[in-house]
Amino acid sequence: MAASVMNSQVEVAQISSGEPSKIFGDCITMYLGRKNTSTFYRMLFKFSISNIPNHCIISNALLKIYVQHVSRGNTSLYTPFALTQDWSVQAVNWMNQPIFDPTLSGESKAMSSGGFYTFNITDLVLRWYNHQIPNYGFIMKNEELKDMTYNQIVTLNNPVSAPVIEVTYKPLPTRFIEDIEEIDTDDTWRYSGVADVSYVKTLTCHIENIGDTPVMAKFESSPDDIHFTCDGCSSKIIQPHEMVWATPYAFARCGRIAVKNVNPGETSRIKIWYQAQE
Repeated sequence: MAASVMNSQVEVAQISSGEPSKIFGDCITMYLGRKNTSTFYRMLFKFSISNIPNHCIISNALLKIYVQHVSRGNTSLYTPFALTQDWSVQAVNWMNQPIFDPTLSGESKAMSSGGFYTFNITDLVLRWYNHQIPNYGFIMKNEELKDMTYNQIVTLNNPVSAPVIEVTYKPLPTRFIEDIEEIDTDDTWRYSGVADVSYVKTLTCHIENIGDTPVMAKFESSPDDIHFTCDGCSSKIIQPHEMVWATPYAFARCGRIAVKNVNPGETSRIKIWYQAQE
């Protein structure tokens, strides 16, 4: 199956040690890096990945930003680090900035001239998608070791140059699951083991009468593995050495097969194949 790409607009905030209590809010451009010993600029980015379906393979995640102006100082590396606390564009400043994890980062790059720059943040997005860490976004900062290593970044100027996240993903390949069970039958309803079908896309049960007398079978569904009801409410008669199939009509958490002999006093045996796709 072809890969899909999610393009996400990004919430962006600037914080500055030179104005530690100032909330910059939405700015057309923001600064990033170290200006001098008293002024450091950092940028925070946050975006949602809720539109990516479950059970997908994320192959790539990129942050794209546009540098409008660079300081003519020393070259420095810029790195995105995963945040461990939530924040708001309208409330964050240098003094209350969220904590970041220095061990969880995206790609580091030098930005020595104007133009577009792309940072690989696949590892961070995978951790959010797999619920290994909460998605609070990330903070971008440079090494903050040398003066005049700061850049001016376009944030809200126009859709062409504003920051964007590109996530490339595709659904996991379908996995085929199979299980087999045998049950002896008599005059009363006998039941197969309960199958948890909440995580599968499709389910088919093939039921073979491997005995010498006819039996009747039906599929029952349950919301809680305790209370069961007839799914479709029609039993199938299975002659000796005949096979039929059954599928659930209703969406439910659990399912089972119920069987008994057609004629009083007789016994038989059935074989059930459970075949599903995740």
